[in-house]
Amino acid sequence: MVKLLNKAVRLAAKVHIDQVDRFEQPYILHVLRVMVRGRDLDEQLLGALHDVLERSDLTVENLREKGYPENVLEALTHITRIEPEDYETYIDRVSKNSLAIRVKVHDLSDKMDLRNVGALNEADLKRYNKQMEAYQRLVHLESIVRAQLTLQAKTAAHTVRGVAKAK
Repeated sequence: MVKLLNKAVRLAAKVHIDQVDRFEQPYILHVLRVMVRGRDLDEQLLGALHDVLERSDLTVENLREKGYPENVLEALTHITRIEPEDYETYIDRVSKNSLAIRVKVHDLSDKMDLRNVGALNEADLKRYNKQMEAYQRLVHLESIVRAQLTLQAKTAAHTVRGVAKAK
């Protein structure tokens, strides 16, 4: 699976090679920061790929052919913004997939990090406030999702221990 993550990073680097963010920084740095926030391989894969469809001519089918897992591709369809979709509709769509929620929280956390930003103009403040509202909504959903994942893992471990004792 590490090979797949390496492949995702190389693909992201190729897609974002000449792109810059609104502060004229290489866009790939944002993508890598989102990726390294991932707590598991799926979050890291989606973090690396999260803007690939929006910023290239690649399709989900292209990525499927490259061997990316279906759950990551499904989450990618939820986290990819579709124009002319409004932001609220987009966040509603993100909120329907647990992996997309987790990675969008990482994405928004990075976008709202103001440590390396100079002066903000009115458009920046409006965007920041919109992102903060989405972040607060998704963080709440993320806490529910992470609790469910923890419960599932504990239930699975308990079942495995029970089966081992029965033998």
